[in-house]
Amino acid sequence: MIMTFGDSAAWDTLGLGDRAAGWSEEQVAEHFRAMAAFYDELAASGEMVTGFGLADPSHTMTVEIRDGRPVASDGPYAEAKEVLAGFGIIDVASRERAVELAGRFAALVGARVELRPVMDGSGQEM
Repeated sequence: MIMTFGDSAAWDTLGLGDRAAGWSEEQVAEHFRAMAAFYDELAASGEMVTGFGLADPSHTMTVEIRDGRPVASDGPYAEAKEVLAGFGIIDVASRERAVELAGRFAALVGARVELRPVMDGSGQEM
């Protein structure tokens, strides 16, 4: 799984022209076109499993168990300036290919990304 992070302060205006981060509406549109092209390339190679951007962090809920019952509260699970912005699940032949794609993804989003194996019944792979 490739997870991308973003600045929570810039999130509010993304899609309307991220003026807080100095992005024009055209730059935002170009960013999304580049991301779509990257995902299309991975889909064509058979390496893309799925991927999504996530909703604005203001829509986040935290759910925990209290007295054996789920209790939901508004807000992210931790106070942070940086928030999880989206993810892509890839299925690649090697660790090297995963690192290569994660590097390309990081360059596209202009931020660090986290690369983590998705566990299944057979154990950790990467």
